[in-house]
Amino acid sequence: MAQQGVKVLACCLALLVAPVARAGWVAAGQGDCPGPQVWGSAGEQPEAERCTPDFAGKTALCFTQVCYPGCQYIDVPTRECRGGAELAHVYTCVPEQVGPR
Repeated sequence: MAQQGVKVLACCLALLVAPVARAGWVAAGQGDCPGPQVWGSAGEQPEAERCTPDFAGKTALCFTQVCYPGCQYIDVPTRECRGGAELAHVYTCVPEQVGPR
C-alpha cells in the first residue's frame, strides 16, 4: 500500500514540474537571429499582442543587459536562426489557436 502511495506522489510531482504548453511568447534560449526587424518595443519581455497568427513561429530578441532594455521582432522563424554577434533572450511566437467552438 505504501508503494502505491509513493507512485501516486511521484506522478503528481511529475505533473507539477512538467512544462506547460501555453500560447504567446515561449523562451527558446539565448543567442541572436539576424534578419529583418519588423517592430521594436521597450522592456525585458516581448509584448503579448505582437504574437499573432501571422507571426507564428517567428522570433523576438530581448536585450536585458543594457541601459535601456528592449525587444526586436525579427521576421525569421526561430528554428532558422543562425548565429549573429549579439546576445539576447530568444523567444518564439506560439499564438493562441482560434478554431470552431
